[in-house]
Amino acid sequence: MAEIRLLGPVGLWIGEVEVDIGAAKQRLVFAALAAQPRQVVPIDVLADRVWGEQLPKRPAGTLYPYLSLLRSALGPAGFGIDRRSGGYVLDAPETAVDALRFRRLVMESDAAGLWAALALWRGVPLTGMDSSWAVSYRNGLLDDRLSAWLRLAERTEGLGGLADELVRVAGEYPLSEPLAGFLIRALVQAGRRAEALRSYAELRDRLIRELGEEPNDELQELHLSILRRERTPTDQSIKPVPRQIPAVTQALVGRAAELRALDESLDIAVPAVAISIIVGTAGIGKTTLALHWAHRIKDRYGGGQIFLNLHGFDPAGEPTAPAEALRVCLEAIGVRPEEVPDGLEARVAMFRSLTAERRLLVVLDNARDAAQVRPLIPSGPGCAVVVTSRNQLTGVVAEFGARPVMLDLLSAADAEKLLSERMGVRQVPAEPAAVAALARHCSGLPLALSVLAAHAALLPKLPLGELACQLTDSGSRLDRFETADPMTSVRAVLSWSRDVLDPEARRLFRLLGLHPGPDISAPAAASLAGTDRASIERALRRLCQASLLVEHVADRYACHDLLRVFAAETLSAEESPADRDAALRRLLDHYLHTAYRAIGRLNPGRDEFDLGQPCGGARPEDIADVGTALAWFTDELPVIRSTIELASATGNHVDTWRLADLTARFLGRKGRYQDAIAVEEVGLAAAQRLGDSSALAMSYRGLAYFHSRADQLTEARQHIRRSLQLYRSSGDRIGLASALETAALVLDQSGEYRAAISHLENAARIFTARGHRIRQLRCLGSIGWYQAQLGELDAAASAGREALALAGDLGDLKSVAAGHQLLGYVSNCEQNYGAAVRSYEQAVQIYRKIGDRFYAATTLQSIGDIQAEAGDNRAARTAWTDALGIFDELDHPLAEKLRTQLATHPSARRV
Repeated sequence: MAEIRLLGPVGLWIGEVEVDIGAAKQRLVFAALAAQPRQVVPIDVLADRVWGEQLPKRPAGTLYPYLSLLRSALGPAGFGIDRRSGGYVLDAPETAVDALRFRRLVMESDAAGLWAALALWRGVPLTGMDSSWAVSYRNGLLDDRLSAWLRLAERTEGLGGLADELVRVAGEYPLSEPLAGFLIRALVQAGRRAEALRSYAELRDRLIRELGEEPNDELQELHLSILRRERTPTDQSIKPVPRQIPAVTQALVGRAAELRALDESLDIAVPAVAISIIVGTAGIGKTTLALHWAHRIKDRYGGGQIFLNLHGFDPAGEPTAPAEALRVCLEAIGVRPEEVPDGLEARVAMFRSLTAERRLLVVLDNARDAAQVRPLIPSGPGCAVVVTSRNQLTGVVAEFGARPVMLDLLSAADAEKLLSERMGVRQVPAEPAAVAALARHCSGLPLALSVLAAHAALLPKLPLGELACQLTDSGSRLDRFETADPMTSVRAVLSWSRDVLDPEARRLFRLLGLHPGPDISAPAAASLAGTDRASIERALRRLCQASLLVEHVADRYACHDLLRVFAAETLSAEESPADRDAALRRLLDHYLHTAYRAIGRLNPGRDEFDLGQPCGGARPEDIADVGTALAWFTDELPVIRSTIELASATGNHVDTWRLADLTARFLGRKGRYQDAIAVEEVGLAAAQRLGDSSALAMSYRGLAYFHSRADQLTEARQHIRRSLQLYRSSGDRIGLASALETAALVLDQSGEYRAAISHLENAARIFTARGHRIRQLRCLGSIGWYQAQLGELDAAASAGREALALAGDLGDLKSVAAGHQLLGYVSNCEQNYGAAVRSYEQAVQIYRKIGDRFYAATTLQSIGDIQAEAGDNRAARTAWTDALGIFDELDHPLAEKLRTQLATHPSARRV
């Protein structure tokens, strides 16, 4: 079995044989990766761990030889080092790393396990390594080792038997007062009273000499008890030290990164008070994390540990007043009730005075705001405070430099692990799919997972699959998370966060129950609420501060599914049907009108339907140019697809087919033809429900176009025939001309160029008569293309130059690109290869700019063909590879053809 050793000299061992992993610097690289196995360590972080401020000029290049040699060395152990986006990963299990096994044992074990953990130590961690990271990592491990000894001493009955071990360990931690206390007790119990008194005297001398302070009150009382010759000094003979951290009854699942962040807060804060704020939505496990971490570090705080529930979001009533919280704190550290002064300021002053020389851990749970927290921060530089809150407590972060730890939902894997652990051995192994479904329905929210696990445990005969089915109805999903206890029922816990919102934020929260997700932008939220941008940003900010929303990327806000379900319940209860319908209308108009404007930028001249004006309160976004249009559609695409489903589900068939048609056009522009077909089919179904011939004709035309681009000619021919029939019978001349354009494209795919030209000439006459110059221009360019296919190069070149001139005047970038592409094709046919490549390169540049990836790829393929013919093998392979990358991303059939061409073309093989 292979083992990575960090608790002493860094090394890799297979059984009893040490593997040579190189010299000191290479070992440090190995240690920096081994500290986080199976996690990506970014290159800049890895370089900082190895060199600190003495970075080489090219850190990534300097790291590579070390990593390469390490890969070879790790092979026999079955470990590896993988390159991932932005960094490297050591592929080894956590159980293979002694330092991580040590920490796991310390957190979870009894006395026997603590002995096993301490037995893993073979010397000073990372022996001989002196980078700033190595020193910090070593110090953290040494602190954890001290905590393990303290915990072991605390759990050992009859300390006398531990006396010799404690003497040795105390020599390594000469200033640890808690350890000294256990040592002195052990020596007395072992009958070594004189040695105990000498240990106290030596400790006192060191503290005075090095820190300028006397031993703490507990040690002084212990010393006096020995001098009085009390038989066995016990805690009863010593002034009480608060030990208030509640027990943790279940293992912590996930949260490794958050625990590391909390650990780092202690190192960063030295010598100041270390303050961390665990922030997250209701039920996400803030208190659980705080308690686990508090137990992990409590032995470092000999002055005691205080736990206070501040009731910031409790159903019982008002949050705990700071003056009352201070009274509890003062009595916990030994102030008699009659000595606690009246008034907040007097209590703050006393608390700060009494904690100035005390190492105290304070856990402030469920805080409402900064005003509750501020007076409860102790003054001693060796103290630590951890706060949990649904609010972000920005004031505490700004004033005290507190470190926020933002708690997110559990990953799918961790959610399934939590369910499995809480449900025990019942059906979990037999129903993995059901466990995954249950975890998904809980949205990764720990409280929901715990409640569901409790229900499953109490109903052992109910198959997990059936329980999962009960959660599919969003209207009753929250009922499945009821416990008859307001402290653990998901609906009740969420309501406390909602109830403290101001009216503006509370209204926006319930209106978000209408939004289909997965996230929403500030402009869309303004339309949903029918309010101005300043008001909506204020409400969004409040929802984020209350952890009811998360700004997961700039100006985009999200919440988990259970919060969305709760918002929808609130909406039904607090908004009238008329107000709900008005909000939905504003939301649909926002996406419809903005999408229409964006398509207008991407495809000028396409105006087959008129949306009219948006309803009152809707504020569609301005789309200034092609880049803005592409960016908006890219950001909003998941939301728009959900909105199409929402419109269909609510019977808004007109909105469904319009939004589907607009979205399909964008997807087609990106070359995502199968996705475009899927969306257009949703629009077609809506048009069929409407019985609207114009909508049907447009949907069939769109499907014909996308099927032809996807090289599915049978389907394309069927759809274009239906479209042409509908347009001819309806008398819609512009629609007919558009369908003729698409028909020409379908004919192009089968090489019927004369018929395609005929269709385009008919379309061009219609567009000319109706004054549609851009549409006329595009027909002209397409006619030139088919003329070139027929060998009529002079006519094609003339059409290309004319189209290029008109396109420049009209500002139609797509036609400009098509004009360059046509001229490039003609030049290639005339064997003027240099001119052909130049024209094609101009076309590619424009196609990339306007986001038309399919045509960018086909033009790159043409460039590669020309360069291979000219013998420029390297340039040909570059162009073909770029084109193949696009085709692969589009999942287009042309990808396989080009991949074969790359593999078999003689000029490509000679590169």
